[in-house]
Amino acid sequence: MAFPEDVVEQAWKRAGGKCECKRREHKHVPVRCGKDLVYTNRGREGQGRWEAHCVNPKFTDILYNCEILCADCYKLSLYGQ
Repeated sequence: MAFPEDVVEQAWKRAGGKCECKRREHKHVPVRCGKDLVYTNRGREGQGRWEAHCVNPKFTDILYNCEILCADCYKLSLYGQ
């Protein structure tokens, strides 16, 4: 799912430039991953890279369903981890 740019920008602001992952299987609970991210590194290589991730594919492309994840958490999430 591709989020509209305004939704991604709102999610980025909410995240404060840090990974929002709280997945137990990533060992982040009860706190977020919190890895520092760089806005211009969305979908790119390098330190601080990140992606906008769909929390639940059954829902729409709204802010509530968008989370900002570092590249590592995003990759693990794609494989159901």
